[in-house]
Amino acid sequence: MRALTGVWKWIVIAITGMAVTFIVFTSLWRPFHPALQGAVVLTFGMLVVFINYPISKSALTRNPSGSAAMLLYGSGNAPSLLDIIFTVLGTAPCIFIIFNWEPIVSNPLTYETYYLVLGAILFIMLVEATRRTLGNIVPIVVSLFIAYALLGHLLPGELGHAGYGLEELLYIFYLTTEGVWGLLTDLTSRLIAIFILLGPILFACGVGNTFIKWSRFTGGRIRGGAGQIALLSSAGLGMLSGSSVANVATTGTFTIPTMKKLGYNDEIAAATEASASSGGQIMPPIMGAGAFVMAELLGIKYMEIMFAAIIPAICYFMGIGSGIYVLAGKYGLGKLPAKLIPKWADLFDPRELMNTVIPIGILIYLLVQYMPPQTCAGWALVSSLVIFIFMGGPLKRQETTKRVTISLQAFYKAVNGALVMLIVMMSCVQVVVTLINATGLGVKISEFIVNLAGTNAFLALVAVMIVAIILGMGMSTTAAYVIAASALGPALVTLGLPGLPSHLFIFYFAIAAGITPPVCVAVFTARAISGGSWVRIAMISMGLSLGGYIIPYFFIYQPAILMQGGTFLGTIWIMITVAIAMFFIEAGVFGYFLKPTSIPERVLFIIGGLFLLSSTLVSDIVGIALVGVGILCHIYTPNIPFLSSRPEELPRVNLEDIDWTGEDSIANMKVS
Repeated sequence: MRALTGVWKWIVIAITGMAVTFIVFTSLWRPFHPALQGAVVLTFGMLVVFINYPISKSALTRNPSGSAAMLLYGSGNAPSLLDIIFTVLGTAPCIFIIFNWEPIVSNPLTYETYYLVLGAILFIMLVEATRRTLGNIVPIVVSLFIAYALLGHLLPGELGHAGYGLEELLYIFYLTTEGVWGLLTDLTSRLIAIFILLGPILFACGVGNTFIKWSRFTGGRIRGGAGQIALLSSAGLGMLSGSSVANVATTGTFTIPTMKKLGYNDEIAAATEASASSGGQIMPPIMGAGAFVMAELLGIKYMEIMFAAIIPAICYFMGIGSGIYVLAGKYGLGKLPAKLIPKWADLFDPRELMNTVIPIGILIYLLVQYMPPQTCAGWALVSSLVIFIFMGGPLKRQETTKRVTISLQAFYKAVNGALVMLIVMMSCVQVVVTLINATGLGVKISEFIVNLAGTNAFLALVAVMIVAIILGMGMSTTAAYVIAASALGPALVTLGLPGLPSHLFIFYFAIAAGITPPVCVAVFTARAISGGSWVRIAMISMGLSLGGYIIPYFFIYQPAILMQGGTFLGTIWIMITVAIAMFFIEAGVFGYFLKPTSIPERVLFIIGGLFLLSSTLVSDIVGIALVGVGILCHIYTPNIPFLSSRPEELPRVNLEDIDWTGEDSIANMKVS
């Protein structure tokens, strides 16, 4: 992204101001018709993308000069002539819809030829905007689906379809609410956009630093303190950002160096952050954008998804915490020194608590009252701004101006970063969703999976898991979830599986792709901060995040974990057994409990944990027995060569000797 200066920076600031005003206004009052709402926000997105994002990042780093720079690449501070042309071409079709949406919607199949020309221009510009912001994968996928729609009638057998003409496709794409102005664009412009603004504002107003302070107070007292702090702070901040990569980039800048200074090697520090940050999208109250899409696809309230996700998210983070605890024991990493843990008095600063408790409390209270989620987020944002600006410090002119500036900078980053990327990506992916439905491809894929699995739902789940992970490797979690849910969700429903558990199953594995090789963006982001081997980081991340690969199957076979069906005590029992199981599975995977474990002990812990995960009376008894035998062997069996040999105990890291007097002190960790 360019660091704009001069008139271009002021132009983008003005666009940002208009975008924020429109989004906040419609969230507090009411959204407009999907075509109008989507066209307005997509206009803002197109304006910012082509001004801010160069046609080639690599060319721009080579500092081109002369006519090439002026015509094609621009500079690090200003767009090129081509960028300006693309800005006009990208926004003109959106502006046309803004002024003509009502007659277009009211009179279907009534249009002029130039309408379709505008639609073609918008499609090309949308694909180019997505390429600039997110890379080549999504545009390639969209192009393949367009080719399938145009040429599908030439394919033999079940994959073929009746075929669509170019005019018909352009009409559906541009002039109906089933095309670019469909569900995903509407959802992003109406609902997700306000949550994208809310997260950075909460960060700016001090909520992130409050989470960090509480994380130090609680996690620092547990073995592997720095890793536990990374886990808790990433879980807390992930509730606000809803993005694995953004969470790694935000919290990882201070948690990874801190872990390394406290004795963690490069790979474990990066893996801890990548695993913890991936869970931010499944942690209520503000989950990833995919959760809001899920509510729309299923036709249910977001609150239902939020409540269903609570226990799985807790189990996921408990699994990571167990893995950190085990690794800390293995590598001799202890608690934080007492001097680095905040005192009780430090936790109850009135201003900090007010900045945290009131906005989040308003958000949760209004959600529980079943108000529209965008309205809940809007009031939470307004309350956070009011408290921060007027009660976040002295009311002197200079101090108040500083807080206003911080808030405006947060809006600028939110709009020019996450929001414009998401609106162009979701509008582009909407094309795929439309074509999956129009060509009947979703039905064909569902039939294929059902026929492949027969009556065995487990085989279908494995197939869906693999496809969701593969999709998630090449694109954002939201895009991967939407495409997978559109193509694969009907197959699970056909097999008699309930909707919400099935969609959460897909959502979890779309997230897991971020730490699954070979394309694991959360791992690469963490590695950029820590250094080390990305392959080893990915392997450790997968080990720490085993819950993310196992727990989704519980959604189908033990729906009580989603607080659906079952008794209250039964749900609590499942939660307890999952927590115990994940601890001993992590102990088996990483080879440490009270001391290094032998191979037989590791096998007993892993198999016993898997039995406990089944959560039936018989499996629980077997699991407890196997884990119990493993513990007895661990305590009483001597180190016998070949039979029960254990690795050497590693030396303990003395944290008291570390110098924390500089600016990198853990006591000075703050979200920037």
